[in-house]
Amino acid sequence: MYNYLLTSALGLEAFVKKEVQKQGFEIREVQDKAVYFTGWIEAVARMNIWSRFGNVLYFIVDEQERVRDFDAYFDIVSSQDWMKYIPEGYEVVVNATAIKSELGAISTLQGVAKKAIVKSLVGEGKLRENKDKGKIEIHILMDNDTLRIMINTSGDGLHRRWYREMTGQAPLKENIAAAMVILSGWKYREPFYDLFCGSGTIAIEALMIAKNMAPGMKRRFAFQDSWGWIPRGLLDEEKKRAEQMLFEGEYKIHASDIRKDVVESAKRSAKFAGFKEWEIEFSCEGYDEALRKWASGYIVSNPPYGLRLDEDGAEEIHQGLARAYEREDIQGWIITSDLAFEKRGNTKFKKRKLYNGGEMCYFYRKM
Repeated sequence: MYNYLLTSALGLEAFVKKEVQKQGFEIREVQDKAVYFTGWIEAVARMNIWSRFGNVLYFIVDEQERVRDFDAYFDIVSSQDWMKYIPEGYEVVVNATAIKSELGAISTLQGVAKKAIVKSLVGEGKLRENKDKGKIEIHILMDNDTLRIMINTSGDGLHRRWYREMTGQAPLKENIAAAMVILSGWKYREPFYDLFCGSGTIAIEALMIAKNMAPGMKRRFAFQDSWGWIPRGLLDEEKKRAEQMLFEGEYKIHASDIRKDVVESAKRSAKFAGFKEWEIEFSCEGYDEALRKWASGYIVSNPPYGLRLDEDGAEEIHQGLARAYEREDIQGWIITSDLAFEKRGNTKFKKRKLYNGGEMCYFYRKM
């Protein structure tokens, strides 16, 4: 059995824990933005493909407690079997994080670790690195004097699927969009609406969830690049498994935006995701027009908001949405930094704090 860390956005830890357990792996510990678990080597492919809410999957090479001086730190890092983990000629990149530890200097942690790795690989010689050949990212985590030496198996963050063409001015991360869909309580046979679809992320994530489509099925991961310690064919096996678990069915998913260019981009993103043109109904119209036209169902949206709520008519939009939620036939969530949203109408809301792109927001759900 091996140890892993799957990082998450603040507020999504419970989602990440549940999906790790669903894939059959054992939780060790849950911290802010971090879920530690154990599993066989299959976890590298399985969690990278299936994690809908995580950010990066790290393989933990070693863990040592009470590491409080750099000599001991150097010895621990250099003692690892780096020839097993680092293919010849690959670029070695070392990143570091320190939390309440005596060894808290990030640049020193990175520099000492790189020297230790080079010594392990070539002794007193010079490490030959070719950026074009490939890259191994080593991450050093010092947490309360506990040292964890880890390898990034994901590469880019897992919230980056493969389909999004344009992010717009206020992009919503895919894992947060997926959490909004789950939290909304949407029953998959009920109509689903996004009134401010932008690049189409919420609607696409909703359809992926309804179809049980693995979010990483069509993207690349760092561990694919000829890592000898990852069994060949492992990723293909997991992709075949994911394909066999797809659900068939038709769903009533509608997405609209007032800007024609972003609607066209959203359509292309849905096509890149592998969906047919009719599976998500896109339209170019204002939210108020869409509300008058569309039937009852679930609204899950990311309306415009910012440091000043009067920007781009955001305050008026929030007022209109608050009135819309007074309709008995409307359910769902919106995400916004408008702290006064729950007071803009007569609807009672549950709210959940979450961070979108570093900005503190709330999910408001109609009770």
